[in-house]
Amino acid sequence: MPSIREVARTAGVSIATVSRVINGAENVDPQLRNSVLQAVEACDYSPQVRRREADCVALIYLGPFTTGGPYDSACIDGMVEAMRESSFDLKLIDLHRDRAPGESFRQFFARKGLGAAVLRCTTAQREIAQEIAAERLPVVVLGDHFECENLPFVYAESKSASLQAVEYLVSLGHKRIAFAACDRDDGDHLDRLEAYRHVLADHDLLDERLICRVPPHRANGRQMLRNLVGMPNRATAIFIADPHVANGAIIESHELGLRLPTDLSIIGFDDGDQSSTIWPRMTAVCQDARALGKLAFMQAVQLAADTHAVDGVASRQSAWLDIGETTGPPPADLHRIMPNGGRLAVR
Repeated sequence: MPSIREVARTAGVSIATVSRVINGAENVDPQLRNSVLQAVEACDYSPQVRRREADCVALIYLGPFTTGGPYDSACIDGMVEAMRESSFDLKLIDLHRDRAPGESFRQFFARKGLGAAVLRCTTAQREIAQEIAAERLPVVVLGDHFECENLPFVYAESKSASLQAVEYLVSLGHKRIAFAACDRDDGDHLDRLEAYRHVLADHDLLDERLICRVPPHRANGRQMLRNLVGMPNRATAIFIADPHVANGAIIESHELGLRLPTDLSIIGFDDGDQSSTIWPRMTAVCQDARALGKLAFMQAVQLAADTHAVDGVASRQSAWLDIGETTGPPPADLHRIMPNGGRLAVR
């Protein structure tokens, strides 16, 4: 097995310098750091980390941190439950801040003492996830899903329930159905959009102008609703792919004097039990994000012991449609709703 002495000899530096680079010391010249990291890679050296330090599963965001969202909050709750049932700890790691220039992902994991990691990403960061997978590290992707050899995924299959949700709106008589998509794509959100497009195209009702991209915040849901209900020949129903946006839209409907579902039907998305905490109780496509987080952590622990334990396996949970009180037939007399709550008849 390669030793730190061999790395030092290859790089032409002292053992102490190699140690400082491996442990992320900041007082090392960048050129010297790169030289040492290249030597570590060339020697195929893995630092010896005490078992206590390696018994950690990291939660790593490859893109923006979204810990405050309903989905991530519920997932983290599930991960904490799984952590308490295992001998592993849970760490929140900032990869972009802490990874040294030229440092491989394998070196980064060893330096941080990570046994495994759960990755959160969108389509924009899939290439990073693939690079990590190429180094054969024990990682699980939570939420997103795509084709990648040796990379396991944990997510909810929401396309089937989304198909059912849009079909339900069509069956109620709606012909103008809007879709509020998240402004950051991942496999889950793309599945919901594909389901929406498929059903409406099949019924010759698809109008791409009724698709909007909305940041996942309540305030954006409120603005989105104002925009949609103020349009000429406005939508009579909206399928909203994010819980925060759905909550904001329902709050704004009350502000505008809209009666749900008499004036407008809304189907939202629920990662836990939020649909029952707002009024009226929201019709929603639901998933158990807490269970997903728990499963992702458990799979990461498995991989920490055996990197081939769940290679390339996708663990899918089924989402479901829960009929609440925010959906009904389209209004007999359709009105545009102005920002001040005023109404204009749609001719």
